[in-house]
Parts: sequence; C-alpha cells; structure tokens
Amino acid sequence: MPATAKDPPDHPKAVDDVALSAAIALLITAVTTPAVIAGMRRLAVMDAVTERSSHLVPTCRGGGVAIALGLFAGMLVPIIDPAVDAPAELFTVVVAASLFGLLGLAEDTHGVAALRRLGLQMIAAALTIVAWVAVAPPDLPVAVIPLAACAALVWIAGFTNAFNFMDGINGISSAQTLLTGVAFAVIGHRSGLDFLTYGGAMAAGAALGFGPYNFPRARIFLGDVGSYALGALIAVLTLLAVAHGVRPDAVVAPLLVYLADTSCTLLRRVRSGQLWYAPHRGHVYQLLTVAGWSHTRATLAVSSVTAATAGLGIVIYSADLAARVAAGIAAVLLVRMYLLLPRYLDGRRRQPRAGAAAPGRHRATNPKMSGHGEALHNTTPAV
Repeated sequence: MPATAKDPPDHPKAVDDVALSAAIALLITAVTTPAVIAGMRRLAVMDAVTERSSHLVPTCRGGGVAIALGLFAGMLVPIIDPAVDAPAELFTVVVAASLFGLLGLAEDTHGVAALRRLGLQMIAAALTIVAWVAVAPPDLPVAVIPLAACAALVWIAGFTNAFNFMDGINGISSAQTLLTGVAFAVIGHRSGLDFLTYGGAMAAGAALGFGPYNFPRARIFLGDVGSYALGALIAVLTLLAVAHGVRPDAVVAPLLVYLADTSCTLLRRVRSGQLWYAPHRGHVYQLLTVAGWSHTRATLAVSSVTAATAGLGIVIYSADLAARVAAGIAAVLLVRMYLLLPRYLDGRRRQPRAGAAAPGRHRATNPKMSGHGEALHNTTPAV
C-alpha cells in the first residue's frame, strides 16, 4: 500500500468543506470572467491571428486572472478551518501560482523575451522552493537536499512551460485542469492529504467555472497568466504529494498527455535544428487541427485520453502490484496511440479512394487545406 500521511477524512464536514471550496472557486471564476473579458478588451490585450494561430478571429487573453481570483477565494475555506492540516503546503501552492501568474500577466500585457522569461521562471521556481522549505521543510538527508532542490526546480519550471505550450486550442487546458484536479482530490482524500484534496478540488472548480467562456467557442483565452498559474499549481501539488509519500506514477498519470506531447515535440524540433522555444504548430493536438479536426474534436480526443490516464492513476495509487503494473502499461499504450494519431490520419488521407482513378493511374489533386489555408502535405512528423 502507498505511504500516507494520515487516515482519510471520512467525516461529512470534511467532504462538505472540500465541496464548498470547489464551489466558491467555480462561482468566483464564473462571475468575474465577464469583467476580465471587458477589462482585457479595454486594455487591448488580444491574441491576433497569425500563420501559427489555431484561432480565426482576434480574441482577448488573460482569462487566467479570473481563475486566480477563484482559486484564492476557494483557498479561504481550508485556511480558516482549524481542522484542515495543510496551511504550509497551501501557502507554497499560493506562492507558486502567484509568482508564475504575475509573470504570465506581464507576458500577456507587455511581452517578455523568451530567454528572459525562462530566467524569470527559474527564479519563480526557486522562490517557490524556498517558501516550501521555510514553512514545511521536507524530511530529507542533508546530502540529498541539493539534488532534490535542483530536480524540483526543473520540474516546476518544466511542467509550467509544458502546460503553457499545450494551451493552444479551445478548452484543452480547462479540461486538463478539471480532470487532473478531480484525480488529485480523490487521491488526496484517500491518502488523507488535505492540501492535495483541497488543491485538486479548487483547481477543478475554477476550471469548470472558466470552461463555458473558452469552450466550444472562445470568448477569452487563459493567456499566459492562466497557463502559468495553473501549470505551477499542478506542478507544486504533484511535487508535494510525492514528498508526502504518494506514488509518483499515480499523480503523474493525469499529466502524461501534456508531458508526452511536449517532450516529443521539443525533441523533434531540437533534432531538426529549430529553436525549441520559438512559436510553432507542431504539437500533436495542433497537427490534429491542421488535419481538419475542429477544436472541439481535438480537445475531446486529448481529454478522453487524459480522463483515462487520470482514472488509471487512481488505480495505481490504491491497487495491488499486478493491477498497478497493468494500469501503468495501459496508460503508456493510450498515450502512445495519441501520439501516433496524426500519422494515422495522414495515412488515411493519402490512401486513394476506391474508383477515384483508373487502375495504374494517379489523378493529381490539390492539397487539402486547413482552416488557415496551410497545405497539409508533409505536415505529420514521425513520433
């Protein structure tokens, strides 16, 4: 059985408080998003349409401001409840979401050069680790602390960037946050880790409150303020859960699609000599839209795989060894199928239709065009 901090909170009040926290996050996010939309339009914080865009009309960004307000409002419940044993961990989560959210807001409103932005992200991650150690130092041997700190630094900054890179079509990151939050809340409840239960529930509530404004038709995008804040929040919750004895594969399982898509895409770009941090449309989910899938269909595909891996993560946490191994293999196979989906679609597109041409002859056709007018020939790389 996995290591746990304490017995799960079975009493109804604990469950009611978690539900209240999630409901507050949902309500505040949903109510404040229209005001954020108006404010961002007034400030002209807009995503223009470019050749790399997945959207067709200029759309305001910065919706993460509303999500941050919802998260901080929901955070009041566990903070003021003396029965909740998680103030130090939740403080670390707040620090991470605030620092990365402010950096994202600066990027949304003024723009920050890529390398400078990466440096600031590393500083934000370092300050998050300092805050964690200051209020709740992990029980580690002294010799291991430098290595653990470096690993934590890379994880926080790395996953936050991965989350940001994947936030490219309507609803994809809201769904990712919702599903991850639910999985974290379930694992947190079963392990007795209040910070994971509340953190997951609040993230899910905020994502649910923002979702209708971003999916299926986007009135506003999360923006860097939202993707950075949510990415950092999820990264820190994952890190804290592992530090408290939760199996790493259980809490990483809901993140597999984002991690695999980003890792494979960046590795492919580095191998081809491209700048890994330059804007592009090479992620698997982007290739699906280039192949003609709508944002809705692509988001549902990503979310379906994430829902499955999140469920498998819960199995990995609570099941015996044989079931954990089977669940882990199933999760890897599902993600592999997702990564190969653009190649499968490209192969189907290239197959000649029956009766389309006389035997032995190939009729010339125009390349299929995406909604942005881009030819689809040779767009699908090997994964």
